[in-house]
Amino acid sequence: MNTNVKKSLVSFTAAAALAVTGLGLSNATTTKAATQIVKDNVPSVVTTKNMSMLYTSPSSAAKSAGRALASNSSWRVGEAARDDEGNMWYLVATNEWVKGSDVTAQTATTQAAADTNTNTASTSDSVISTAKQYLGTPYVWGGKTPSGFDCSGFTSYVYQQATGKSIGGYTVAQESAGTQEAVSQASAGDLLFWGSKGSTYHVAIYLGNNQYIAAPQPGESVKISTISGYFMPSFAVKVL
Repeated sequence: MNTNVKKSLVSFTAAAALAVTGLGLSNATTTKAATQIVKDNVPSVVTTKNMSMLYTSPSSAAKSAGRALASNSSWRVGEAARDDEGNMWYLVATNEWVKGSDVTAQTATTQAAADTNTNTASTSDSVISTAKQYLGTPYVWGGKTPSGFDCSGFTSYVYQQATGKSIGGYTVAQESAGTQEAVSQASAGDLLFWGSKGSTYHVAIYLGNNQYIAAPQPGESVKISTISGYFMPSFAVKVL
């Protein structure tokens, strides 16, 4: 989660709207009896939908603090509360609250999952682009360098270059490089294996769209192929 939350705050005066920064979260006051502090599923950050007024308490009868949060700005949440009408409120400044209806909430878990998905997609793209650099490299039995690859030497070299991760130098070792899954569940960047687990004889990198890249056999070169019924992978392994 990006902790560099924005500090853009608009303060309204009779003369003009002025930008104010540097609000803290310390010395929060206790809420009125009409409100109930919320402890579960409290977001770590809220983002304003539009310019959002700040209030002195989390209450349906709350008075305006005379200031507002700028549109589309993100704020750390110090506390959450629900008023007597069931409305959510978030403490985002010293003794100042914003209405839940004025913001979108984001939990740390949600952000972490989004970051993970983004990183995974970026890594799989790196694996695929690295693999494609070696299209046309000749098959060499036991080969593990760009001068010549066998199937497991190719996948091992690509993953090491793209991710810095060692997945083992032969097919059986690479079976344990991640989580086994059905071929139908494979995602781009996953490994495809041919043969029974513990005795696989071929491995490739799945590209998506029913295609894979591999160093196929003697007399051929690294190439892209389409999964077919007569040469169907037995299972896949998600490494990323």
